[in-house]
Amino acid sequence: MLTEKQKIVINWCIQHNGKITKREAMQLINDHYCNGAKHVGEVLSRMVKAGLLSRIKPGNFSVGNGSRIKQLTIVKNQQQLF
Repeated sequence: MLTEKQKIVINWCIQHNGKITKREAMQLINDHYCNGAKHVGEVLSRMVKAGLLSRIKPGNFSVGNGSRIKQLTIVKNQQQLF
């Protein structure tokens, strides 16, 4: 499930040839944090780790293929959790 910030970044990428820069992402999702560049960088890094984005070079990203997203485990019985 995507967060609101991730949805904003993905929608921007779709509308702009599948690419986004860190600077563009800062303008889109920076919520007035003291160190906005660090916060946005962490959001983008989590998206790369999840496969939502691919890092072209530092500060430049493209839409990923989602191959790194872990498969969900379907729990059929609550006792499987213990």
